[in-house]
Amino acid sequence: MKIGVIGAGVIGKTLARKFSAAGHNVTLADARGVASIQAIADWANVTPVAVEDVATDVDVLVVSIPFGNIPDLVKTLHGKIADHVVIVETTNFWPNRDATVEAVENGMVNSVWVQQQFGRPVVKAFSNIGAYSLAVEGKPKGSKDRIALAVSGDEQKSKEVVMGLVDDAGFDALDAGTLEDSWRQQACSPAYCTDLTLPELIQARAASERETLREKQDLLFSKMLEIGDEYFKIILSGDYPEGFVDHAVDIVREINNLPPRKHLTLG
Repeated sequence: MKIGVIGAGVIGKTLARKFSAAGHNVTLADARGVASIQAIADWANVTPVAVEDVATDVDVLVVSIPFGNIPDLVKTLHGKIADHVVIVETTNFWPNRDATVEAVENGMVNSVWVQQQFGRPVVKAFSNIGAYSLAVEGKPKGSKDRIALAVSGDEQKSKEVVMGLVDDAGFDALDAGTLEDSWRQQACSPAYCTDLTLPELIQARAASERETLREKQDLLFSKMLEIGDEYFKIILSGDYPEGFVDHAVDIVREINNLPPRKHLTLG
């Protein structure tokens, strides 16, 4: 397939590299401009393009930018996305980070708001896994303890396309129903960045409690501050030293009363 990825941050560039390695024809765009992401594009083995051109002649468009920047992107791409293109959004709204979005503050599901901005169906995916796990924890299909990712959307055919891309990236895909129900894998739910297998992810989504998400997000932020700046520098760099452990996964598991990861309890 021909895939355009918007956003050359740790999630976007990792997805671009994985899709390219799986045999897809991938272009990568970022608001910083073509020249500024040339080295990233070379690393990912993809073609850098301008944001205005990234939707040209593609089958799938992956949007991996900060939640609050969606409206500006929609304006930039107005009239440029063909009707057949599957739009995938990987975003998460963080009240401690993002500007206030009144509709979301009033209870609208994050991805329903994103879909409204585009004015057409979108698929929510690659949003319930951290950058480190996305980069290094992928496994071949059928592998034991393969991490599962939730895929939500209102069009079944579009979801099936994206579920195939999840598999290409090294993860099991869970059809997680409609966008309206995607709050179950929003930030700090039991299904968010806890590196679960497919059966575990199904159980975690079922156990999600919407009214507790904001409290858990605040708790995660406070606990993450205790880790220190060096952790964030490593995560954002995408360059993970040998022996690195993403403790954010363990914190979110602890917040949601999930058992410790097996590989961290051995020995």
